[in-house]
Amino acid sequence: MTGQENPVLAERLSKVSDRVKGILIVVVAADHNDWFRQLAPRVFEPLTFHVLGFFLLAFSFGFKSWHGQFVADRVARYLVPFWWTLAAASLAFGVVFGGGGGFIERVMGFLLAALIGNADVVKASSGLLMLWFLPCLFGLSCLLAFYDSRLTRRGRQVALGVAVAAHVLLPMLARPWMQWLPFGLVVAADVFALGLVWRQLLLRRWPGYVGPVALLVWVACYGLLVGARTHIEIGTLEISAMRDPWVLVLNDVAALSAMIAIIWLAEHARVTRWLEGVGKNSLLVYLIHPVFYVLLARVWVAPALLDLAPLVLFLHACATTALAVSLAYGVSRLLSASPLISSWITPRTWAQWPPVRRMGLGALARANHY
Repeated sequence: MTGQENPVLAERLSKVSDRVKGILIVVVAADHNDWFRQLAPRVFEPLTFHVLGFFLLAFSFGFKSWHGQFVADRVARYLVPFWWTLAAASLAFGVVFGGGGGFIERVMGFLLAALIGNADVVKASSGLLMLWFLPCLFGLSCLLAFYDSRLTRRGRQVALGVAVAAHVLLPMLARPWMQWLPFGLVVAADVFALGLVWRQLLLRRWPGYVGPVALLVWVACYGLLVGARTHIEIGTLEISAMRDPWVLVLNDVAALSAMIAIIWLAEHARVTRWLEGVGKNSLLVYLIHPVFYVLLARVWVAPALLDLAPLVLFLHACATTALAVSLAYGVSRLLSASPLISSWITPRTWAQWPPVRRMGLGALARANHY
């Protein structure tokens, strides 16, 4: 097989990246579906490959360059949608559900969550634990850009050693106070070494059979983690289970093999248009789909379902997941079709965000380009 017929994994990923993101978003939505968790709670206890998959994508598309424009653009891309969603969720949590304490306490909690962005403070303000991901992705992107462009070769070697040490030692050293370090930097430090390993895997040409083999490896590793009743929650630093070296290795191999398998599945997917659409709008689908779970729980779910056979419950969970993702995808397309709404809520660059244009702050980021 020639190199053209068997490109490196990075090239294969670039051709199906939207489908890969679509598959990962569907898994994320399934993880957030209470019906799946009620049906098989232990199955989701060690689930991390979907989150790690998005982190690995940050390492996948070339080297990053640290400068003011890069940081500003990542603020626009990740933190602006996070701030909007946090504000809406905090308002609903405080007004509709009565959470978060008094008015002043809610405002201070919101500001703290907006500035720090980690799981505990985000959940306290909004009731939505899942919102920690976007600030962490911002922190990871900045850390990676600094590693790529501001360190010498010797510096990168030292940083690699630090990253490996963090990956091995953080399960033993993680403490609640680490959640006060902003933008998920502790989580970013934990996954950084795995991301660098993924970069090396992307440079290799893999035979065609590696895709299904990777799928079997993931099933085996994940099955062992489930069988051992492993609980891992990266966002809240509930990673003490990985003090066991075997659990750490199994989780890492599961994440890497899952990504290779997902690329293979994306290349052979049947529902390509839907997956690509969900993947292209993955940010908004991620932020919107919980709303539809709340609505579906009110209009669809009946108490009698609890007494149905597991197969029926499984089909119900699959249907609600697909419907929530599809509805979120539909709304995301409507929002993206409006230049005004998309520029305010999901700007691609710092200069595109209307407050920046009106205050003339875009030039400030460009002045710090170097």
